[in-house]
Amino acid sequence: MLLFGTLIHQSLEHNNLELGKQLFDWMPERDVASWNSMIQGFANVGHYEEALALFHDMEISVFRPNTLTLLSTLSTYAIHGALEARAWIHSYVDNNNLNRDGLLDSSLIDITDLVTWKSIICGMAMHGHGKNALCYFSEMNESQVSLDEVTMVGVLSACAHAGLLEQGQGYF
Repeated sequence: MLLFGTLIHQSLEHNNLELGKQLFDWMPERDVASWNSMIQGFANVGHYEEALALFHDMEISVFRPNTLTLLSTLSTYAIHGALEARAWIHSYVDNNNLNRDGLLDSSLIDITDLVTWKSIICGMAMHGHGKNALCYFSEMNESQVSLDEVTMVGVLSACAHAGLLEQGQGYF
């Protein structure tokens, strides 16, 4: 099992998702670590739907997601800005009481932070307050909250409404 785990990890580390999936499927026995490697590997390269599908498959297997599964998955989604998947996992954590020890707090806060920043920036942009939206965007960057596509659309909209074409091109 250790050999399979090592081969899966290395395959995914080198973006060979197909080989990693084949090895995982061929494993005589899986464990939480092999599930974690697969979920993390797919999420790291932006294959969020496949990662979430693996997460669901793990749920119905004999193995349950542990704190490490959730921590690595939430962190990856926070880095890549996959808000819907992170929100679903946040709900999953709450519904299954999986954060009793508080280890997931910082990852769960990342979700809330992005939603708050995105709401402010997009709201300002939609209501013609482009320069204010860009000020908030600068603050968001300084606070090191990861950016997602919707926030970027809000930023570009703010530039358009404020007549800041060159600045918008710079962000793009």
